[in-house]
Amino acid sequence: MKYFKIQDSPELKYAPQIKNWYGSFDVRDIRIDRFYKLPKMQLFPIEPSENLIFTDIILFPFLLVSPMVYDVIQMYRERCFFRKVILADQAKRESRLYYLPVLDETSQIRLESGRGKEGLCVDRNLFWVRDTKKRHSIISMDMAESLIRREVTGLGLCEVTLWDKEGKEKES
Repeated sequence: MKYFKIQDSPELKYAPQIKNWYGSFDVRDIRIDRFYKLPKMQLFPIEPSENLIFTDIILFPFLLVSPMVYDVIQMYRERCFFRKVILADQAKRESRLYYLPVLDETSQIRLESGRGKEGLCVDRNLFWVRDTKKRHSIISMDMAESLIRREVTGLGLCEVTLWDKEGKEKES
């Protein structure tokens, strides 16, 4: 199975920029074991922009997905919890619904960019890998193809090989 790290795409420079998000809720609670502390619905104002595009995927300050991406995730029956987030452009009196996914996360996997030997196979289509610096959103090729066929905006992909922490191959 091939996997990809979700990363910036050219459209994301026009994606909504959330204002005053810091302190609204604790981003450390965006975890399976603590998501219940997050509000079920959150409203965030966004920076006004002439070139604003409500992309289907937003990466900063945390992963947000549009209802279309949410539907694809549900179609794959991933172990995932969601909170609703409404982004509001007060100047244009416009708003959009997004979902904040809370995914399975592991720090037992090491990522290697690009193609390599066959690495680890995981029984998930969407999950997080944490390294010492940040959390990476990983998506299977099957789910990536489903999103690309739907022409989602804001989806940048970089192929990665997954290895266990010792760098050894594992059987699926």
